[in-house]
Amino acid sequence: MLPWFTERYLQIIDRLLKQKLHHALLLSGPAGIGKYELAITLAKVILCRNPTARGCCETCQSCLLFDASTHPDFYALVSEKQLGVDKIREGIGKLSGMSQLGANKVLVIPAADLITESAANALLKTLEEPTNKTFIILLTAKAQHLLPTILSRCEKHFFSTPAPAQSLKWLKGNGVDDVTPALLEAYGNAPLRLKQALTNESGISYREFCDGFDALLAGKKDALSLANDWQEYAVQVVSWVQQFTHKSFLQSQQVQDYQNFQVCVDALKSLMHPGINKAVVLCAVLDTIANPEHQRTRNIK
Repeated sequence: MLPWFTERYLQIIDRLLKQKLHHALLLSGPAGIGKYELAITLAKVILCRNPTARGCCETCQSCLLFDASTHPDFYALVSEKQLGVDKIREGIGKLSGMSQLGANKVLVIPAADLITESAANALLKTLEEPTNKTFIILLTAKAQHLLPTILSRCEKHFFSTPAPAQSLKWLKGNGVDDVTPALLEAYGNAPLRLKQALTNESGISYREFCDGFDALLAGKKDALSLANDWQEYAVQVVSWVQQFTHKSFLQSQQVQDYQNFQVCVDALKSLMHPGINKAVVLCAVLDTIANPEHQRTRNIK
């Protein structure tokens, strides 16, 4: 169990043992803090035949099947795209019958904010009239994107990012050395996100970004070439530039720095649209930071 979840985890288990746990849990909070890992651990406890105040027993048939990824009463709707009504109905359909092990059933929806409106309405019916011994765990980093009717029918648990000292200690204990508070902050103080970035050979590292961004500000690199090199990672790069502009504004309180920050906010919204030319958006952001007079010209026009 991730240490920053321990207290809430034990509280949820206590309510489960007292048969007071709500049938629908919404775990919300920033991406990269381990909400999915928490959901999986909770699912295992809910399915365990002999749970204790500390968690699952690890020895019953349910725990063994869960560890082998063959539990017949556990379902996870994992998708990087929008979850349509067919996918949601498929998950709900698996919950509608009797438990194959004669105990609880659990459905985990890792990206609840990706559910389409029609799919949300289909899910709503199950939330309103759940089948017996059924638990649904929804996860999201964007709770504001969920329908109010969905939110109102869930027991909501919000998690913030862990304290930096706790994250750094956990990272070191999990084989991630040479991590500074500044590097952790660059990844939104989300330890699992940072760990994944440092162990993933593909992608752009924060150090690579800093080197290129410093070269841009020093006039040794141009916005267009960097945008072409970094377009695949446009969202991450703009997020880092946004952090830079936010810090600059807090220190200077200058209008120009605030405008630069707003350019990043608008760019991130643009990058969410499918088919958008990421290189063009990223080039505009980098050019604005490197050449603030270009932003003033655009404002005048």
